[in-house]
Amino acid sequence: MRALTQDRYGWDALAVREVPDPVPGTGQVLVRVHAAGVNPYDWHFAEGQPLVARPTMGGLRGPRPPVRGADLAGVVVGTGPDVTAFAPGDEVFGFGSGGTFAELALAAEDALAHRPAELTPVEAAAVPMAGVTALQHLREAALAAGQRIAITGAGGGIGHLAVQIAAARGARVTGVCSAGNAELVRELGAAETVDYAREDFTAGRRRFDVVLANAGRYPVRALGRVVVPGGLVLVNDGSKEGLLGPLPDLLSAPLVSRFSPYRVRNVTATSSGADLAVLAGLVTDGVLRPVVSATYPLDQAVEAVRQVAGHGHARGKLVVTPA
Repeated sequence: MRALTQDRYGWDALAVREVPDPVPGTGQVLVRVHAAGVNPYDWHFAEGQPLVARPTMGGLRGPRPPVRGADLAGVVVGTGPDVTAFAPGDEVFGFGSGGTFAELALAAEDALAHRPAELTPVEAAAVPMAGVTALQHLREAALAAGQRIAITGAGGGIGHLAVQIAAARGARVTGVCSAGNAELVRELGAAETVDYAREDFTAGRRRFDVVLANAGRYPVRALGRVVVPGGLVLVNDGSKEGLLGPLPDLLSAPLVSRFSPYRVRNVTATSSGADLAVLAGLVTDGVLRPVVSATYPLDQAVEAVRQVAGHGHARGKLVVTPA
């Protein structure tokens, strides 16, 4: 099969190559990939950033597995022993376990869900990592109707889904985004938007019960200035590069939380078939719809990953279509 692979860190190492077809093991599902969502996660592996995280990426010189991509939507073509939830022919979406910018991909049974009929494969591929991350962070916030939440990067992959979920829970959403995304973010449920290029929302008079920081590289203490006493700052901006990347902010969160009038949390999002099913239900209920701003064929997957590098893609999601 054809797949986007790399044998070392660096953009020049990424290329579409022929590799052996994967074989499902115990508890694994083999999926013919119709579409694969692109995430900042992918450029972290492509560049090996931050440097301190390279051991967790599989090695100091190159990532493992060598195939890029984490999200997928497609059709089941085979199953390994002990798989009971899926059978060949099932339309699924979720998280791959060995790379998804490929014609075929493996996935753990508990990292998939049935694709809702309301979504095309391209739309469904935009949901897994961004949607589960948004859902798990907002679950930590335990939002109640009427509470105020600010979401940075509100027009991006995680942000545009978080806006919809928060609004559906009755929260008053302020979306921090570019001027070009303001109309979209309001259409998705935000009560108001802030153009980050013209206004630093952390220096204003607005106060929030919750801040979900997806982008913007705002210091934690600056975010803390705009939450009410006892309020919550959710730190989820992994865009920092260099030796330590966002690690100092993440490690300092418990200390800042202990000695500040607000709470700081870093939620490590995990792949979950159960949460994918929750998101599928929100889609079916008309609460959630992913926005896909562009699709790329597999031969142009490197360019798709470049688009989410650093600050991240600015409008909804990008999707690679290997099939």
